[in-house]
Order: sequence, then C-alpha cells, then structure tokens
Amino acid sequence: MENNNKPKVNGQLAAARLVLSMTGKSPREIGIKSRLKVFEWIYQWGYTSSSIGQLLVKRTSGGYLQKLANQNWLNATKTRSGSPASFFTLAELGLQEAERHSLELYKYAEIDPYKVDQSTIRHNLFAQVATINAINKGHIVDYETERMFSKHGDKLGSKRPDIVWITASGARFGIELELSAKWARNLDDFILKIIRGLDPEDESSQKFDRFIIYSDSKAILSRYKEAMKPNQNLSIWEKNYRGHWVVKEVDIVPDWLISKVDFFAIESKS
Repeated sequence: MENNNKPKVNGQLAAARLVLSMTGKSPREIGIKSRLKVFEWIYQWGYTSSSIGQLLVKRTSGGYLQKLANQNWLNATKTRSGSPASFFTLAELGLQEAERHSLELYKYAEIDPYKVDQSTIRHNLFAQVATINAINKGHIVDYETERMFSKHGDKLGSKRPDIVWITASGARFGIELELSAKWARNLDDFILKIIRGLDPEDESSQKFDRFIIYSDSKAILSRYKEAMKPNQNLSIWEKNYRGHWVVKEVDIVPDWLISKVDFFAIESKS
C-alpha cells in the first residue's frame, strides 16, 4: 500500500537540510533560538501579540505564540477590545528562561496578565511594530523600552520617551507614539521636556540626539509641528498654593528645535 505521507515527510526533511546548510544550525537549534528571542522580547516589553511574534521570528505562518502558550511557556489572555484577539505574557516557565538568559533583571509584573493596563495595549503594540521595522530595515541596532531605561532612575522633569532607539553610530533617538492628542498644559510640558532632552547644555534631563514623533492622526502631527516652530509661545506651568495648575511664565520655542524632531504618520492597524 502506498504511503501518502511520504512526499510530505521528504519535503520537511529537504526544508530542514536547507536551513542547516544556510545557517550551520539544526532546526532544533533554530527553534530554541527563536523561542528565546520571543522570551527576551516579552520580558523587555511586558507582552506582545501573535502577529508581532510572527514578525519577530520571521515566520510566514501564524500560531507560533499560541503554540508556546500551549506548551506552558506563555500565557494567552483575551483582550476586552477584541483587537488583537489576545495578548501574550510570560508564564512562570518562560519567565525563568528569560531571566536565566538576561544580562539585566527587570520587575515583571505581567506574570499576572490581569495587571496589564489594556487601555495602553494598542499604543504599546504600535511601538513594538515600529521598533521591529526599524531593526529589520537597518535603521537601528538596539533599543531600550521604558522598563529598561527607567531601571537606572529618572532625573526630575526629564523626558521619558516611549522607546529609545540606538543607531550603529551610537546616536540615541527618543521615540514618541501619539495616538491621542495632548492639549494646553500637557502639550506645553511635552514640548518643554523634548527641548530639555535635546539641549546639551541642560543638565536636568538625559540626553538624546533626535526625537521622532509617530501618530496615526495627521491632525495631531500637524498641530505638534506647528507648536514646535521657532518663536512659538511656550507656557511654563506650575501649581499655585491651592494646588491648581497656572502659567508661571511664557517662553518661546528655540529656533533649533524643529530641525531635531521628525514627524511620521503611521497606518492605524491592530
């Protein structure tokens, strides 16, 4: 009787041999490397989605993170919004592996998936996709998530960007994803902290070479860009004796700021 599975098995063996010849590693070794890459990514970002996991390990078919969840490496938790359908965090087994291979130890609160603030999931997944794309295109060689750079402490009043990107030359870019608009005091404070982060003479903040602002709203980008043009008014706020925010003084935006900030529109996809 003819074995109908034989062509399929032969095809899998041929694919495995091709991987081995191209990388010098066995499929098992490549599988372990992919798994550790996912663990490291989730350990640094807190959680991720199925499609980002697929992009991260460069797989053409989905289901890889769900497979790791089925093996008790990850936890899959449904989102309230339904987009994405689920997010993935490290289970105890995956966390142990991540910590065993990490050079830095981070607090991983997401071991309890219900501690994840689901209102920020869309924002954080946008940041992850942007970072993977920047790495794959060769624009950056490394990155720091908020938990990575906040581990070393913040200076009072300093700008803590959503992500820090690091280029091959060592330049540090502060990355901001603006999916909801800032107005009045919040926008003034946002701009002031970017100025401090870029000004080499200001010692109150960690330093960056550029800032990049991404948004899925062209209106937000247009308004922010206008607010950062030379000589625009910039209000400096403080709390009064009653604990209310009031304008302390009005300064102007320096003429060099707009040349050190880039604005990019991104597609609004889950």
